[in-house]
Amino acid sequence: MEREPCLKERNYNVYQFCIRDALEYVGKVVGKTILVAFLFFNSYKAMIMIVPLGVMEYASFKREKIAWQKKQLTIQFQSLIEIVSNALGAGYSLESAFVEAEKDLRLVYTKEESIFYELHNIKSGLSMNVPIERLLKKFAIRTGIQDIEDFANVVVVAKKSGGNLIHIIQKTVQRITERMTVEEEIQTLIAAKKLEQKIMMIMPYGIIFYLRFTNEGFFDVLYGNIVGVCIMLVFFFVIQFADWWARKIMEIQV
Repeated sequence: MEREPCLKERNYNVYQFCIRDALEYVGKVVGKTILVAFLFFNSYKAMIMIVPLGVMEYASFKREKIAWQKKQLTIQFQSLIEIVSNALGAGYSLESAFVEAEKDLRLVYTKEESIFYELHNIKSGLSMNVPIERLLKKFAIRTGIQDIEDFANVVVVAKKSGGNLIHIIQKTVQRITERMTVEEEIQTLIAAKKLEQKIMMIMPYGIIFYLRFTNEGFFDVLYGNIVGVCIMLVFFFVIQFADWWARKIMEIQV
């Protein structure tokens, strides 16, 4: 069995945190911990909640960053396959279309974007005689992005069946583009609802803050005793659950 050349591979299910991300994460965790300790428990001892809050915020932060990373790559991949489709129509082979696509992509994206890293991988693999369908399949598996998986599968089937590769790929590109257009329209339609959801999640904190400063002593019965701490703790986790549930509802897959 022929051994495949070793190429550098990036896992898009993992997000590499930079200094700015770390500062953003620490700022969110510390700020939220201070707010919760002050509003819900009125005690600096409640700062111990920085540990569970840090874990919850890290999971949420990482999930958002990975989703953003994949979204950017999906948009860039759409541009790539549109260029490849046009190149195929102009008479290029599939391999040559991917090699030449970099020139046009540089007019749209900066060289630091992930799509150039992947194009370099594809070009390196082609120079070592690795079949294009195998390179695309590995790319799709690493990303876990449905559009890239669909495109890779189409290329694999088209190469094996010997069908009209240009027509098949152009139809696939058209379908992927239409699906992304529909997804963008849905996101536009629910943008207002997302804003409402964020406001609703801020409201409980705002209400407690308002009552504490306009009705002095109103929450004293809930501070400094085990029953009050338990009630406020339950209230806090209900807010967190509502936030999580609202985010899940807003995740609409096309």
